[in-house]
Amino acid sequence: MGKFSFDTTVGELLDNPETKALVEELNPELLEHPLLDVGRTFRFEDALPYIEDMVEPEKLEEFKAKLEAM
Repeated sequence: MGKFSFDTTVGELLDNPETKALVEELNPELLEHPLLDVGRTFRFEDALPYIEDMVEPEKLEEFKAKLEAM
């Protein structure tokens, strides 16, 4: 298992240049979410209900695979 997963906090993912670039590549609109600052302490898994209408399931699976490969 890699260093990052859906158990990683949103803040940790955004503070790391590699994982933030991955978010920008796969779903840049997530970086404009109105609750982004509030959700920084959430595990990514716990933030999913707040973004499910913004992310296609295929993109989410691709993100998860790339994240865990890091």
